[in-house]
Amino acid sequence: MNVLFLLILGVTVAAQSPVPDSKSVCEEHAQNVMRTLESDNALRHALEEGERGDCIHQPWMDTMRRFGIKQASFLIEYSWKRDKVTFNVKKISYLTYYYSHYDQAIRGRTLRAIKRSGLERELIDIVLARVKKGPFSVRHFDQVAKDVFEENLLDDESLPPLGMIF
Repeated sequence: MNVLFLLILGVTVAAQSPVPDSKSVCEEHAQNVMRTLESDNALRHALEEGERGDCIHQPWMDTMRRFGIKQASFLIEYSWKRDKVTFNVKKISYLTYYYSHYDQAIRGRTLRAIKRSGLERELIDIVLARVKKGPFSVRHFDQVAKDVFEENLLDDESLPPLGMIF
């Protein structure tokens, strides 16, 4: 009888204990990252303006972290022919800091290991699926037929990936 009482008491206490909301945990983490970024960092500015990631953790984020990648930056070319657009990844840079002007891309053995692991192919598929749903997939009257832009994937679901047009 005592065991049953303790079990019921334990379940009741556990049910009443506040469980942190994933959005509040995500917000707290975004705030912590923001404090670590330099004052001229584009991600810091976006976070200060209230931009956030979707707070949905993806398995590939863990793989990025294992390789020390915080940001995968893709230079993507789009090309319109008649009513059809194609996207082509021209360059990929794996960075160890978020949107830093001073960061050098990962090279050498680590880069080869990233490619051998299948992570690069997975990230290319993810970023191409994302851009096919984005603003460059719809032709606008003043849009050039061919150009490049940057798309990014980050290792952290609380942070917004920023894109750039060149």
